Parts: sequence; structure tokens; C-alpha cells
Amino acid sequence: IDGTRPVLVRFDKEYSYGDEHDAWKDFAKTVGESSAPLLSCDVGVSEYGDKDNSDLAERFSIKTSDFPQFLLWTKGSPSTAEPIKYTGPRKSEDLMRFAQEKAGIWIGLPGQVRELHDLAREFVKTSDKADVIKKAEAVASSGDDMAKYYVKVMNKFSADSNFLAKETTRLQKMMDDKAVKPAKKEQFGRRLNVLTSFVQ
Repeated sequence: IDGTRPVLVRFDKEYSYGDEHDAWKDFAKTVGESSAPLLSCDVGVSEYGDKDNSDLAERFSIKTSDFPQFLLWTKGSPSTAEPIKYTGPRKSEDLMRFAQEKAGIWIGLPGQVRELHDLAREFVKTSDKADVIKKAEAVASSGDDMAKYYVKVMNKFSADSNFLAKETTRLQKMMDDKAVKPAKKEQFGRRLNVLTSFVQ
């Protein structure tokens, strides 16, 4: 960790397995196949024998009962800096959303459109929001529902500066609702991914 790029480190049992491990493997594969400048790596902590890497786990106050734990060092942060601790669900898409949002990188989450993602970043920074909305409408006119959702978010955000927080809370509540069908949850997940394009 030398600050030249963001680094996401997973601390886990030396020989981990199960759904959380599979989610991490899927995340690492997706990041590896993308052009994202993110280094993702494992620190396997042994509880027996030589107790390999237990000193690193202690350094970051990670208990074996907390495994797996994910720590992110953003670009420009030395290894001595305090990392950002991930506390969300241990699922691949949630990890990608976290990495993309906190590290400020492009991975390309389901539902996101690169050109509109870049316009969303520009939209948040500019005072001439109408000009960016016009550009987004031109791009979205030939796109799918997710492309049109970018424009909807821009229009709603222009009218209400709290829209992103409200919409994120609403969608997350729907995702957590066990009565919502899987296909709808997938749609809400894609919308949450679009919302991360607007986070600076």
C-alpha cells in the first residue's frame, strides 16, 4: 500500500469458504476484468500454529469473530493512514458499489452507463445543471430504462437537494423487504447502482 492506487483488503480465515467467500471471489474477478485501478487482496489469518498474519489483524483491531472484514485505502493514502471500513452486506454487488463510491473508480455496476456516469459526476459539481441534463437526455434518448433513470434522478435532484438520500433509503428499504419479488429487487439494485454515480 503505497498510495499510488486504491487498495481493498479482505481479512479472513486462512482457508475461508462459503457464500461470503464466493461473493469476494466474484467481486475480485469483476474488478480484475474491468479497467479499474483497484488492487484487491487477501490477508489470510491463521488461528493455529504460527498464527500467520494475526499481527496484521491485531494492528487493525480485527477479531476472528468479525471475519471477513474489508478495509479500503484510497489513492494517496499511505499504509499508515486509517482505512475505510466496509460495514455493508457481504455480497459482490454491494462490495463493488462500496469500492466504486469510496475509491472514486469506475467498475461498471449493473445498470450503470459509462457516459451517463461521467455526466452524473459532472452534474453534481456544476452550477449549470440544465446543460448537463440536456446532454444526459441526448445520451439517454437511445438508451434503456436505466439510461432514462439517470435523467430522472438529475431532474428530481435539481428540484430537491435531498432526493439522493431519500431515494437511496427508499430503494434500500425495498431491497430489504422479504415480500418484494427477486426481479423487482434486481431492478432496485440497478437503480441503487445508478445513484452511486452521483456520489462524490
